[in-house]
Amino acid sequence: MKKIKKHTLRFERNFVCALCAVIFLIFAGAAVAGWLAAPFPIGAVLTGVAAFVLVFTGILAVSWAKYAARFYRACRNAAFPSVSLGDGLSVTFYSLPAEAVTAYLRESASLPPLPPQYTREQWLERSRKRDEIKAKTLGKSETLYYSSVCSADLASLSGKTVVLRRKTYETYRSFFDYSPVKASNSLLFSDENE
Repeated sequence: MKKIKKHTLRFERNFVCALCAVIFLIFAGAAVAGWLAAPFPIGAVLTGVAAFVLVFTGILAVSWAKYAARFYRACRNAAFPSVSLGDGLSVTFYSLPAEAVTAYLRESASLPPLPPQYTREQWLERSRKRDEIKAKTLGKSETLYYSSVCSADLASLSGKTVVLRRKTYETYRSFFDYSPVKASNSLLFSDENE
């Protein structure tokens, strides 16, 4: 079983933004100290480094904030009526009805797994078959994928059809039974008829 994340996307966003701010303040303080100690050569170099750090940390903080905001918007967005949950609480939002998502997951599960030592050709063939299944069942619909989220993040789901395997449900049964996910969404098992 995959390890579940302990922290919510909100916590991670706030932590990353705070960490970026602290890192920038350290470099900005070093630049000010450089100007006070030896105005031109050291201060100018440290100011350039602080500017680079500001740009880098700014991009990182904004990207992480957008990543988290996109997840919470999708949780309430009616344009994504279906969600699939995988092992480790990976989440994929689909802009299609649950029946199409279930068909895609069933056909994908029917693909034989790769052998322990596989060739590039075997991997490419399996990828090609998976792409064919995706094109046939999902078409060009919009999807959003999150590799792993905290169980508290899933409580934000509202008005969705959650497609998952029976094994995933049994693994996280206590979470589903004691959280609002089951009450505010409908559950559909992709392997129910297997």
